[in-house]
Amino acid sequence: MNRTTVLRRKLIYLMILVVMLIPLYLLGQPSGGGGEGGGQLAQLRGKYDIAESDLGEISPASETMKLASLGLRGVAASLLWKKSHDYRVMHEWDRLKATLNNIALLQPHFDKVWEFQAHNLAYNVSTEFDDYRQRYEMVREGTEFLTKGVNQNRKAPRLVWYTGWFYGQKMGMSDEKKQFRRLFSEDEKLHEDLLNEDIAVDSPEARGPMNKPDNWLVGRLWLYRGYDLVESGVQIRRQTPLNFYETGPKWRLKHAEAIEDEGVLDERAQNAWQLASADWKSFGNRSVPTTAAFTIKLGQLDELIRQREDKIEKLREVTGDAYVEAEAKAIEKLDPVQRDALSTPREERSKSQQSIAEKARQFISVDYDAVARAADPSKQLEALQLVEDVKDLDERILKTEGYRKQINYPYWDTLAMAEQEERTVRARRLIYEAEKANADAELEKAISLYEEAFEVWAEIFDDYPILVIDDTAEDLYDSLRRYRIAIDSDEIPDDFPLKTFIELMGEYGQVDQDMYEQVRQTQKELAAQRQAELEEEERRLEEAAAKEAAEAENSEADSEMKADEADTAEAADESEADEPESAESSEEEVAEMKEEAESSEESADGEPAKEDESTSDGSDEPKPESEPEPESKPEPQPEPGQPEVDSPGDAAVESDESGS
Repeated sequence: MNRTTVLRRKLIYLMILVVMLIPLYLLGQPSGGGGEGGGQLAQLRGKYDIAESDLGEISPASETMKLASLGLRGVAASLLWKKSHDYRVMHEWDRLKATLNNIALLQPHFDKVWEFQAHNLAYNVSTEFDDYRQRYEMVREGTEFLTKGVNQNRKAPRLVWYTGWFYGQKMGMSDEKKQFRRLFSEDEKLHEDLLNEDIAVDSPEARGPMNKPDNWLVGRLWLYRGYDLVESGVQIRRQTPLNFYETGPKWRLKHAEAIEDEGVLDERAQNAWQLASADWKSFGNRSVPTTAAFTIKLGQLDELIRQREDKIEKLREVTGDAYVEAEAKAIEKLDPVQRDALSTPREERSKSQQSIAEKARQFISVDYDAVARAADPSKQLEALQLVEDVKDLDERILKTEGYRKQINYPYWDTLAMAEQEERTVRARRLIYEAEKANADAELEKAISLYEEAFEVWAEIFDDYPILVIDDTAEDLYDSLRRYRIAIDSDEIPDDFPLKTFIELMGEYGQVDQDMYEQVRQTQKELAAQRQAELEEEERRLEEAAAKEAAEAENSEADSEMKADEADTAEAADESEADEPESAESSEEEVAEMKEEAESSEESADGEPAKEDESTSDGSDEPKPESEPEPESKPEPQPEPGQPEVDSPGDAAVESDESGS
């Protein structure tokens, strides 16, 4: 090979390089001013917002670190990650912080750098300190590290969500939550930094009942900032939309729980629960993307079920007997209890029957396709369309129920409704005061407060059985144990308000809401039956007592009558012994009085009284007097309404006086 050939090849290579530079220039030309879009790559970066300035804050130090690594940025980052772990193990905190900063400079747009290292500071490093103030400082370091990551990545909703999650979960649910919440509310420097980040810690939305920033509410503001970012068009990455959207409203609920635990048990707690309930219902009306081709709203499950029932009712009308026969065959496969619950009219069902009927409907499997095919040919097309609508609603209902179960949506919804009632706040206040009195050894006061609180909690559990699975239920069970210690008795009377709750909690460790509702309903029915038996028994006892009282009264009246007769006879004997000369006259008077008494008795019976014998024959002359009765004959008693004669002697005296 001569020198000419070598030169020729070099020229060819040079020409190829020049030709290749032309498309590279056209593709990679940077955008210029005056509306110039630049090359194709620059235009794509502008279209999808992936330029450095769009991703976040541009750091010259970061760009310098990238160039200094000479293309070995991945290797350098891996070495720094290893060093950060070693520094944490050796408790070299200053070097650890410096290493984390270097990692962030090398990988500013890698979300995991900010998430992992912030978690490392707040959860792992903070536990290495004994003083809770130092632990709080490390938690604060973690939140500030996340804030830097948010500024470096403006298109990362996950980082914004994670920051809000830190403020709530770490500061509000750790073992030192009482101290952390207090330190956060007094951390003015952190409050200023948050204001600079456009987090309105000075607004009512961020302040608790003491008019100071609350960690739960501040975390909620961070979370809603992420929601606004997603609604502007940024996609959620590396997180499910359900978990992303549920945290903000839940932080409201956690705030209401926290202030009640701290002793705020008045209208401020009610107001907090009302706001939490409104937030949760707003979340239930938010469209949540699913793995299917449609979105769902967690709060509209009842509406979907209603629509499905309407479609099935329409299908029943269209298909006629074909649907009735298919449904009857499906119901025959159920057990007798389920069939009985379904046959009972909805308005007459008990709570347990209602629950059984709702579950039984899930097992009624009707072949809608077969029903549609068996319909009248003129209505088959309409029936098939209704079947497709029912299937679509079934899929939506299945997705909605599954997503609701993932986050326990019904529980939080019911909890927010129950807690905003005055009686629930009162029940919590009574338990709080009872625990305080018990701790102060005021046993009588504690027992009285416990018993009053238990009656209210029994009513709440009856109206909201789902609350028996709440953490509060476990705390209430602990209070019940302390109550039994205070009264020095483990026996539970039958009429104790929370008897069912204690038995189920003690047997299973956690009460199932359906079981609790069913047992309570059964107990109510048995109690009503027993109450009716007791009332019937009491009625019989009252009738027997009234009968005995009447017999005793009649017996006493007979005894008094006999005593009066004996007194009358004795008085007559004494009068006859004292005045023998007036005996005949007194006997005549007694006879006349007897006749008058008989005449009055006949008048009382409704018969006309006899006329006076002296005028019955029309003459004015009196008839002869009747013969006196023997002395041995008992004297008659005067009838009611006639003048009472104490003794024949008195009558004789009156006769003498009239004669004189």
